[in-house]
Amino acid sequence: LVCRADGDPPPSTRCAREGAPPRARGGRVVSRVDAGRYVCQATNKHGSATRSVVVTVECEGWDGDLGM
Repeated sequence: LVCRADGDPPPSTRCAREGAPPRARGGRVVSRVDAGRYVCQATNKHGSATRSVVVTVECEGWDGDLGM
């Protein structure tokens, strides 16, 4: 997930699965084990704001190989 926020000064942001350390950014294949509550936090010298979202994975990633 990408966490975006605006502010002055621009805030630093981080997003991680609740109870887990932040992961490296970048695209990757997801699976059902990635489902859960993710918390995004934006922080600057004026304070911080936190939002969360529940992610459900209904179909595991597909690598594009049809085996034909």
